[in-house]
Amino acid sequence: MSDVGYMAIAAAVVLLVAGHTAWQIRGLFRARAADARLLAHGDIRYAKVVSARQSGTLIDDRSLCVVRLVDVESPATQRDIAQPIAAIDLPAIQAGCTVALRVDRSSGRALIDFSRS
Repeated sequence: MSDVGYMAIAAAVVLLVAGHTAWQIRGLFRARAADARLLAHGDIRYAKVVSARQSGTLIDDRSLCVVRLVDVESPATQRDIAQPIAAIDLPAIQAGCTVALRVDRSSGRALIDFSRS
């Protein structure tokens, strides 16, 4: 194979990697935008923390935590939320604490709203 062939293969690999990276970054920004919309416009509900654990993953210096919650209004309703949480907010998710949730009516997706907790 000639040098031109190797350069073409190298260029194709670089383009594929760059395209994949751009696609991942786009998805990250879309997810952040969706989280911001939910926190701004979601329905407010309150829930009691049953358990919380850190997954070991860091996202922008925030620990990804999995929090099991029980709805205050209907205790039969439990949900698990996986959300990046800043170190300063970790005391708010100790077992027994009540937290504010922002819930999307259509999907049921929820996030903890630390500005109201």
